[in-house]
Amino acid sequence: MFRSRSLSIWLLLAVLFFVASGLAVLAARKNRSDTQILESSARGLSPDAVAVDGSRFRNLSLHPEAAKLWRKLGRRYAGTGVSVLIGEVETVDGRVPVRVVRQQNTLGESVEITGNGKNLSWSGTAGLNAGSGPTESDRSLIERIVFDSADAFILAQLRGAAYQIVGKNVRADLGGSDNYDGPLWTIVRVSYPATKQATSSETPPRLYYLNTRTGLLDKVITDVPGEEIVATLEGWTTDGGETYPSVIRWNSAGQQIMELRVVNFVRSDVR
Repeated sequence: MFRSRSLSIWLLLAVLFFVASGLAVLAARKNRSDTQILESSARGLSPDAVAVDGSRFRNLSLHPEAAKLWRKLGRRYAGTGVSVLIGEVETVDGRVPVRVVRQQNTLGESVEITGNGKNLSWSGTAGLNAGSGPTESDRSLIERIVFDSADAFILAQLRGAAYQIVGKNVRADLGGSDNYDGPLWTIVRVSYPATKQATSSETPPRLYYLNTRTGLLDKVITDVPGEEIVATLEGWTTDGGETYPSVIRWNSAGQQIMELRVVNFVRSDVR
């Protein structure tokens, strides 16, 4: 009888222990959730944004090369995902100041370009919008700035773009010198899905050259009818926790056709 009573006491204590442990786990989860909500409120975000951010981070990790790149560029893929670039674009027609605002969303991003008295915009769903009608120069400008960038390479995952690694440890020289000390690239081909207003010439596939030593994007090559356009991203710098190229140059047939010089780049949770 004594042994039976002792066994009952031990069983009761065991049940109480497991119940207490379960309550402690639930309390810890609730506290973590409340902490996330408070942090999001402090940043001016709704509580639902916490879940959206986590979902976006998972989607931005669908392709390993894109995931490695976005982790090196800073915090602009967190929160509302807004970045503002102030710079100057130089073409054969002259130099004009520009302001580029990139806003991330569940389908990739929307981009607004203001410069030379024009307001151009592009989104993953609607394509190009240039008010009364885009000129050929408008199309070229928006395509170059939107797609020849690290942001496009990363955020294309949200639009269901196809990624294909076509080369690893690719060298810049063709001779195969034993003393080669230049860059080594992982080359990724990205095919973009069409938007509602897109034509076959607006978003052709691109080759993104990722430097295996720095982990950053060195250049983007686009084949358009009759020519190959090469964008080189130079002078990568980190300011305010954000990493970006200070100069992007576009060349075709050995001739420079456009240059973007970055004067200021910031991440902004409030536009």
